[in-house]
Order: sequence, then structure tokens, then C-alpha cells
Amino acid sequence: MPDQPLTDREIFALLDKAVDLFRGQKAETEGGQAVVEMFIKNTDFIQRAMLIMLAENRPRSENEP
Repeated sequence: MPDQPLTDREIFALLDKAVDLFRGQKAETEGGQAVVEMFIKNTDFIQRAMLIMLAENRPRSENEP
């Protein structure tokens, strides 16, 4: 584990990398494909919420400059 907690921007970047791993992939089963599609959709939703929070500069933790 890292010594320093992740910033919001670092979390956003890691989510981007995770989505890139799945984007365009086809699963072997319908269930697997549903998981891939749900992961991409939910991650997109989370990132949109993070963008709103970052744009409004909230929430701010004590560790953020």
C-alpha cells in the first residue's frame, strides 16, 4: 500500500486506466458481457460525479492543497 493517500485526481486517473482495460472487450458469456458493460457504465457515472465535485472544489480533505 502507498504511504500517501490517493488524491481525487489520482483516483480519477486510475478509473480511466481500469475502463481502458475493459473498453471494447467482448466477454465469453452473456453474464460476463453484462459485467463488462455495467463496469464501464458505472465507472463513467462515478467519474462524472467526481468531475462535478472537482469543479466545485468539494469535498476538500486536510491532505489536499
